[in-house]
Amino acid sequence: MKISRLRAAAAIAVLPLAAYGSAAPGPTAPERPAAARAVPPQSVPARAAPAGQGAGTAMPPALPATGAGPAAFGYLCANPRDEDGMPTGTCARWRLAAKNGRIFHVPDALAWEEDGEGAGSPGALAISPDGARIAYQRAGDDRLVVRDLTTGRILPIAYPLPRDAIGTPVELAFVRDGRHLAITPDTAGVPGRAWLADVESGAVRRMPADGRLLDLDPATGRVTLLSGEPGFGGGGRFVTADGGRKTTAPIPAKAGDHLIWGEFAARDGRAANLVPKEPPACGPDMTPVWLTTFDTRTGAMTKVRPGLPADVNHAVPLDWLDRDEIVVAAARERPGETPDSPLGAYVYALDVTTGQATLMAKLTTPETVYLDELSVGGYAATRATVAADAIAAPKPRGCED
Repeated sequence: MKISRLRAAAAIAVLPLAAYGSAAPGPTAPERPAAARAVPPQSVPARAAPAGQGAGTAMPPALPATGAGPAAFGYLCANPRDEDGMPTGTCARWRLAAKNGRIFHVPDALAWEEDGEGAGSPGALAISPDGARIAYQRAGDDRLVVRDLTTGRILPIAYPLPRDAIGTPVELAFVRDGRHLAITPDTAGVPGRAWLADVESGAVRRMPADGRLLDLDPATGRVTLLSGEPGFGGGGRFVTADGGRKTTAPIPAKAGDHLIWGEFAARDGRAANLVPKEPPACGPDMTPVWLTTFDTRTGAMTKVRPGLPADVNHAVPLDWLDRDEIVVAAARERPGETPDSPLGAYVYALDVTTGQATLMAKLTTPETVYLDELSVGGYAATRATVAADAIAAPKPRGCED
């Protein structure tokens, strides 16, 4: 179940495409470098840049064909001149924040599409864990493409998007090394059966079972999926498809007194989840109170207290860094009248055995991020720590309001 529309690189290992699933349309040839195909901001199709709104914020420079460096964050900004604070005008472009701190816009990516009734839906953008590739729906022709930030190549993906959709009706997530892309149809927040694309060839294959894809073991071909809704009636379970065999392991409904709910990251037979205090009632209060680790074959659970700052009011796991650490995207309260940060603006490494947290990255931008429309990547490019901000006094949350 999606907690938010945070888009992040998935904790998925690489599996040869021939090992599973049914085939879809075949390979497509790479296109010319991005510099030759980039659409200038003035000529981006109207569906990517709705008209009739004020300028909003200053437009950052266009993403160059090469030389931007690894990407760390992608986000939509809220137009301060839009009465509803939607990503219109100059905010109707995906922003891409590089690890070196520079911010660009992605000219040809579908970022926001109006529905004709005063509302709209966002596009999708994913960043590979090493920050070298981004994936998005191209506004001009509705193709899913991957852009290589090192070479400038545009790599079309042979997954047909419905032409009548508003925004991008799929979730995108790179596999660990950026050579494959998971594509999950999204209908009213309910994930459909996932597809996996080979980025170089563009060929896609359907996964062998329903459920959100959590892990693919490159050595054995084992697929791990999350099925159902953990915490709600005890309906969540891990499904493991290994060759022709499928096994199911129920996920406990609670960790202590708290419902197990939200996102999971899995690798090599283990899954991690941050258990919030009070989902989904009372606001909700999404303060993480337990860091849980599961055996995906049996459902057996262990838990520790997460050592995140006290002003973290929401956090979700994104990926595994190694045997003992996961990557976590977090939101933090800010002192005084300063707006709280969006989910994903802070990225931590979290030790699943001790709960120790290390700040790896944080988004710094003068713009306001629209409704947690934020992608995270680049954390595998270099292992670095970032100076921590002062911890704010926690504000009332959830049922305490």
